[in-house]
Amino acid sequence: MGKSKCSSEARQIRRSLAGPMPSLHPVVLFSGSLAGDGVARNTVHLANALARRGAPVEVVCLKGGALAADLRGPPVTCLGRGVGPRGLALAAAVPALHARLKALGPSVVVSMGNHAHLAVWAALRGLPDTPRIYRISNDPAHHGRDRLRGGLRELGLRLIAADATRVLCVSAAIAAREPFRRARRDRRVDILPNGVDAVAVRARAAGPVRHPWLEDGKPFLVAVGRLHRQKNYEALIDALALARTEVPGLRLLVLGAAPPDRRAALEGQARARGLSGAIRFEGEVANPFPLVRRAAAYVLPSLWEGASNSLLEALACGVPVVASRIAGNAPEVLAGGRYGALADPTDPADLARAITAQVRVETRVAAGDRVQAFGLDAVTDRLCRIVANARSEHDEIQMQPEGAGHLRPLSGGLRGTNTEY
Repeated sequence: MGKSKCSSEARQIRRSLAGPMPSLHPVVLFSGSLAGDGVARNTVHLANALARRGAPVEVVCLKGGALAADLRGPPVTCLGRGVGPRGLALAAAVPALHARLKALGPSVVVSMGNHAHLAVWAALRGLPDTPRIYRISNDPAHHGRDRLRGGLRELGLRLIAADATRVLCVSAAIAAREPFRRARRDRRVDILPNGVDAVAVRARAAGPVRHPWLEDGKPFLVAVGRLHRQKNYEALIDALALARTEVPGLRLLVLGAAPPDRRAALEGQARARGLSGAIRFEGEVANPFPLVRRAAAYVLPSLWEGASNSLLEALACGVPVVASRIAGNAPEVLAGGRYGALADPTDPADLARAITAQVRVETRVAAGDRVQAFGLDAVTDRLCRIVANARSEHDEIQMQPEGAGHLRPLSGGLRGTNTEY
């Protein structure tokens, strides 16, 4: 930061100390739920960080979840989720979300995950002066064979990008997607990967855990994520069958939301491959880290990702890692294979080779201290600055750096170190 910016910041701090505290409207963070997925975790991290810096903040969601207990002060408004698919529930909640935003008069609205962006976009109609940030948390380019759905998704992303004060992408690959071309030209795109609190993860990983697979000493793999086509568990099951020819007794533990139909289909595949007793679908687990830490290897077989939180958490747990080479920024996180094995997720044989190598002590690639490059504090500080700067053209959000005794305005000129297009 140059001398003029430092001097400007010092003058702003003195002004904030000289007069009364202004009345501030909250930063509103919207997430579909506060269950145990990556979007919910990032929502809680950001809400707590903003609150620690003195910014009023409110979390709005359709329904709560286990992570609501991790909020340290910020209030939560649950709009209530109706029956039916998530997309329909979000659409039905638009009037209630609009009413809540209108009542709050937020200084900034941050839509935290891809699934919610169109609902937030619709709810913001009639509120043109409210700055809005859309966080692109997953790769929008994947729609499988459904070209109609892909076309509709791209149209939605173009609407969002045109509407956004800032578009926040978790990887450079996502930022380069065509729907964001105009926003890039207008320099409204920021790139900010996910971060992880390695100390907190390790503390939780050291906690007590009871599971029958921890009693017999046989090795098991762990995968974390909901049972969805994106997560590619079909290929992982096939890879496990192949890997067991090299590592007899190897098993797979899957931690993540398990819709009954998807679970039944995967259990049927496991039975057909002779793996009935070798795979367990545990559903969502409040603290997955003790199981991750004790696994022979963590596997991320996804067909696409944005920036996987669970991959960073696995690195923090010190477990050997196998990741899909097309799972978002996984190749960058693992530095091309220096800190874990990369594999083709469409080839079960390649996945099996990587799994076998990482399970065996003599061939595994250790994660070392790679997780330190993705520290949550630095990432969250940059994210707080992006939120503050989104409002600077209209007003000032006053935030205090952690540990300071005053509130500090952040001007639009203080961009921090986030990557900007």
